[in-house]
Amino acid sequence: MLAESLIALAGAGGTALVGAMATDAWQTVRAGAARLFTRGGPERQRAIADRLDHDAELVARAAEPERVRQGLAPAWQVEWEALLTERPELADELQGFVERTVAALPRAEQNWTLNVTAHGHGRAYGALGGNVVVHEAAQPAPGAQPDPPAPGGPGEAAEGPR
Repeated sequence: MLAESLIALAGAGGTALVGAMATDAWQTVRAGAARLFTRGGPERQRAIADRLDHDAELVARAAEPERVRQGLAPAWQVEWEALLTERPELADELQGFVERTVAALPRAEQNWTLNVTAHGHGRAYGALGGNVVVHEAAQPAPGAQPDPPAPGGPGEAAEGPR
Protein backbone atom coordinates (compact mmCIF):
# COMPACT_ATOMS: atom_id res chain seq x y z
CA MET A 1 0.00 0.00 0.00
CA LEU A 2 1.22 3.46 -0.89
CA ALA A 3 2.19 5.79 1.97
CA GLU A 4 -0.19 8.68 2.66
CA SER A 5 2.49 11.20 1.71
CA LEU A 6 2.85 9.58 -1.71
CA ILE A 7 -0.91 9.51 -2.19
CA ALA A 8 -1.00 13.24 -1.43
CA LEU A 9 1.87 13.81 -3.86
CA ALA A 10 0.00 11.86 -6.54
CA GLY A 11 -3.06 14.03 -5.90
CA ALA A 12 -0.98 17.18 -6.29
CA GLY A 13 0.49 15.72 -9.47
CA GLY A 14 -2.96 15.06 -10.92
CA THR A 15 -4.22 18.51 -10.05
CA ALA A 16 -1.13 20.27 -11.41
CA LEU A 17 -1.16 18.24 -14.61
CA VAL A 18 -4.79 18.95 -15.50
CA GLY A 19 -4.39 22.57 -14.40
CA ALA A 20 -1.82 22.98 -17.16
CA MET A 21 -4.03 21.51 -19.88
CA ALA A 22 -5.09 24.09 -22.48
CA THR A 23 -2.64 26.70 -21.16
CA ASP A 24 0.54 28.13 -22.68
CA ALA A 25 2.53 25.86 -20.34
CA TRP A 26 0.93 22.66 -21.63
CA GLN A 27 3.61 21.46 -24.08
CA THR A 28 6.36 21.79 -21.48
CA VAL A 29 4.23 20.16 -18.77
CA ARG A 30 3.15 17.39 -21.14
CA ALA A 31 6.79 16.62 -22.00
CA GLY A 32 7.70 16.49 -18.31
CA ALA A 33 4.82 14.14 -17.48
CA ALA A 34 5.59 11.88 -20.44
CA ARG A 35 9.24 11.77 -19.36
CA LEU A 36 8.26 10.54 -15.89
CA PHE A 37 6.05 7.85 -17.39
CA THR A 38 8.88 6.55 -19.61
CA ARG A 39 9.90 4.60 -16.53
CA GLY A 40 6.79 2.46 -17.05
CA GLY A 41 8.06 1.15 -20.39
CA PRO A 42 7.48 2.24 -24.02
CA GLU A 43 3.99 0.77 -24.31
CA ARG A 44 2.78 2.55 -21.21
CA GLN A 45 4.49 5.76 -22.33
CA ARG A 46 2.59 5.69 -25.64
CA ALA A 47 -0.71 5.05 -23.87
CA ILE A 48 -0.04 7.91 -21.44
CA ALA A 49 0.98 10.28 -24.25
CA ASP A 50 -2.24 9.50 -26.14
CA ARG A 51 -4.28 10.02 -23.01
CA LEU A 52 -2.53 13.31 -22.23
CA ASP A 53 -3.37 14.58 -25.72
CA HIS A 54 -6.96 13.35 -25.48
CA ASP A 55 -7.58 14.90 -22.06
CA ALA A 56 -5.97 18.21 -23.04
CA GLU A 57 -8.26 18.31 -26.07
CA LEU A 58 -11.28 17.72 -23.82
CA VAL A 59 -10.27 20.69 -21.67
CA ALA A 60 -9.57 22.89 -24.70
CA ARG A 61 -12.99 22.18 -26.26
CA ALA A 62 -15.00 22.42 -23.04
CA ALA A 63 -17.45 25.20 -22.39
CA GLU A 64 -16.45 24.88 -18.71
CA PRO A 65 -12.78 23.87 -18.65
CA GLU A 66 -12.58 23.94 -14.83
CA ARG A 67 -15.37 21.40 -14.53
CA VAL A 68 -13.55 19.10 -16.95
CA ARG A 69 -10.28 19.56 -15.06
CA GLN A 70 -11.99 18.67 -11.79
CA GLY A 71 -13.27 15.49 -13.38
CA LEU A 72 -9.89 14.52 -14.81
CA ALA A 73 -7.71 15.23 -11.75
CA PRO A 74 -8.69 12.11 -9.75
CA ALA A 75 -7.99 9.85 -12.75
CA TRP A 76 -4.51 11.33 -13.12
CA GLN A 77 -3.97 10.93 -9.38
CA VAL A 78 -4.61 7.22 -9.87
CA GLU A 79 -2.04 7.13 -12.70
CA TRP A 80 0.57 8.85 -10.55
CA GLU A 81 -0.24 6.47 -7.66
CA ALA A 82 0.27 3.47 -9.96
CA LEU A 83 3.60 4.85 -11.12
CA LEU A 84 4.74 5.56 -7.55
CA THR A 85 3.66 2.09 -6.45
CA GLU A 86 5.88 0.57 -9.12
CA ARG A 87 8.67 3.12 -8.78
CA PRO A 88 8.58 4.87 -5.38
CA GLU A 89 12.05 6.31 -6.05
CA LEU A 90 10.37 8.71 -8.51
CA ALA A 91 8.71 10.64 -5.68
CA ASP A 92 11.34 13.40 -5.67
CA GLU A 93 11.08 13.78 -9.44
CA LEU A 94 7.29 13.98 -9.24
CA GLN A 95 7.58 16.58 -6.46
CA GLY A 96 9.85 18.66 -8.70
CA PHE A 97 7.43 18.23 -11.61
CA VAL A 98 4.55 19.48 -9.45
CA GLU A 99 6.51 22.51 -8.25
CA ARG A 100 7.64 23.45 -11.78
CA THR A 101 4.16 22.93 -13.18
CA VAL A 102 2.42 25.09 -10.58
CA ALA A 103 5.02 27.83 -11.06
CA ALA A 104 4.41 27.76 -14.83
CA LEU A 105 0.63 28.00 -14.61
CA PRO A 106 -1.21 31.23 -15.27
CA ARG A 107 -2.43 32.75 -12.03
CA ALA A 108 -6.06 31.79 -12.77
CA GLU A 109 -5.07 28.12 -13.12
CA GLN A 110 -3.19 28.00 -9.84
CA ASN A 111 -6.43 27.31 -7.98
CA TRP A 112 -6.37 23.98 -6.23
CA THR A 113 -8.97 21.39 -5.46
CA LEU A 114 -8.39 19.33 -2.35
CA ASN A 115 -10.09 16.03 -1.60
CA VAL A 116 -9.40 14.62 1.84
CA THR A 117 -10.87 11.28 2.84
CA ALA A 118 -10.54 9.29 6.04
CA HIS A 119 -11.63 5.69 6.34
CA GLY A 120 -12.55 3.65 9.40
CA HIS A 121 -11.14 5.31 12.47
CA GLY A 122 -8.54 7.23 10.47
CA ARG A 123 -7.93 10.94 10.48
CA ALA A 124 -7.42 13.14 7.48
CA TYR A 125 -6.02 16.65 7.40
CA GLY A 126 -5.53 18.95 4.46
CA ALA A 127 -4.48 22.49 3.71
CA LEU A 128 -3.95 24.48 0.57
CA GLY A 129 -1.50 27.32 0.90
CA GLY A 130 -1.87 27.51 4.64
CA ASN A 131 -1.40 25.75 7.92
CA VAL A 132 -3.29 22.95 9.56
CA VAL A 133 -3.67 23.44 13.31
CA VAL A 134 -5.22 20.54 15.17
CA HIS A 135 -6.37 20.70 18.77
CA GLU A 136 -7.52 17.48 20.40
CA ALA A 137 -8.57 16.45 23.86
CA ALA A 138 -5.98 14.39 25.70
CA GLN A 139 -6.38 10.69 25.05
CA PRO A 140 -6.35 8.24 27.97
CA ALA A 141 -3.14 6.27 28.37
CA PRO A 142 -3.20 2.76 26.92
CA GLY A 143 -4.96 0.43 29.37
CA ALA A 144 -6.49 3.30 31.36
CA GLN A 145 -10.20 3.27 32.01
CA PRO A 146 -12.06 6.10 30.26
CA ASP A 147 -14.08 8.50 32.40
CA PRO A 148 -17.73 7.47 32.76
CA PRO A 149 -20.19 9.51 30.71
CA ALA A 150 -21.64 12.57 32.38
CA PRO A 151 -25.23 12.26 33.63
CA GLY A 152 -27.67 13.30 30.96
CA GLY A 153 -25.34 12.18 28.21
CA PRO A 154 -26.48 10.20 25.18
CA GLY A 155 -28.69 7.24 26.10
CA GLU A 156 -29.38 8.43 29.67
CA ALA A 157 -32.24 10.41 30.99
CA ALA A 158 -31.10 13.46 32.89
CA GLU A 159 -32.35 13.55 36.42
CA GLY A 160 -33.60 16.81 37.65
CA PRO A 161 -36.14 18.21 40.09
CA ARG A 162 -39.45 16.41 40.05
